[in-house]
Amino acid sequence: MNRVRLAQLGQLRKRRVLGWAAAAYALALGLGMLAGAEITLRSKTRRVKGVFVPVGRRGNDIWLPALPETLSRGVIGVVPLKPNKGHALLGPPRMAGTLVRRGVQDESGVLPHGALAWASTFVYNGTPAQLGVDYTDTTVSTPVGEMPAWHIPPTGKGESDTLIVVIHGHGGQRSQALRMLPALRRTGAGSLFVTFRNAFGAPKVGRGYHSLGDTEAEDVLAALEWAKANGYRRAVLYGFSMGGNVALSVLRQKFHPLPVPVLGVMLDCPALDWRDTIRWQGQRFGLPPFMARQTARLVQRLVTRRSGQDFDAVDQIQAASSFNVPILLFHGTRDRTIPIAQADALAAARPDIVEYHRVEGGKHIRVWNIDPDKYDAAVEGFVERVLGEKNTL
Repeated sequence: MNRVRLAQLGQLRKRRVLGWAAAAYALALGLGMLAGAEITLRSKTRRVKGVFVPVGRRGNDIWLPALPETLSRGVIGVVPLKPNKGHALLGPPRMAGTLVRRGVQDESGVLPHGALAWASTFVYNGTPAQLGVDYTDTTVSTPVGEMPAWHIPPTGKGESDTLIVVIHGHGGQRSQALRMLPALRRTGAGSLFVTFRNAFGAPKVGRGYHSLGDTEAEDVLAALEWAKANGYRRAVLYGFSMGGNVALSVLRQKFHPLPVPVLGVMLDCPALDWRDTIRWQGQRFGLPPFMARQTARLVQRLVTRRSGQDFDAVDQIQAASSFNVPILLFHGTRDRTIPIAQADALAAARPDIVEYHRVEGGKHIRVWNIDPDKYDAAVEGFVERVLGEKNTL
């Protein structure tokens, strides 16, 4: 009798353990679904990512505390806080005891010893004026409101009828692409740094949800209307992360004919397949692969239920066969936000139009930092090439 009771108690304990385990698993899935959906649908980041650090300086050598941002591969930028003014571009890192040592490659203004400064792989955190470049604050009129933008006029080097439209990503800011502005200016073309609905500083539409490149494409289409109204006759689109998806979405047949021809598209670590990106993010935050897949499916369902999101509409791998303009594609092997496999897939699907730069050690939208000269040369060469071709939309 005692043996039977012990066996029954053992079975009861097993069932309880299994029940608690199932409940914990369901809770984890539910929390993951809610958090994943919220991150996917909304992202308004006011400040450019960076860290505030004390600066030690001797000649052209700068010492900084050893932090993930200051230890990043390649170059970084340092902007001293007031009352100091200016900025400095610092070269690759070298450890010096518990500090990081970097050499000054370029400097504007004063970066004194003992200053408190903002250090970042995004290099700049202001406007084009931070680089000494004249620009105009303007707005792009869209059906849902006025979108803020920076207009940098052509440099008068022969491409004054061309506008490069620069599109930031999910939770991004226009200043993240200021690193590339000198290269864009060397092409002779004008530039328009735009934003889109529900991003920071832009009009809120509905509940403030992103559509991951779908309706945001209408705001870039409006930027092309702005280009036409301001005397430009052709354009190149330049998208970062989700901005890359926005740029490719503009190419969809339903928007033809475009206000001005788009001659080419440049993509930096683009989000090309959001289903895959959501699954990847689950694994990034420590979920086992099988759990990341389940959570991703739940996130997709909740996102669709809340916003009506059509994931097929923003699947640019699936749409690859429809693209008919040259594409310059950058992606880094250390990207933890968008899996590089997406860029690999696009390059493999369309080798006839894609010029692919797979950057070893590059982080998300920071591949420029690994070799700025090589990156800039690729951008300038691509723009020069597409402007010399007659292939237009």
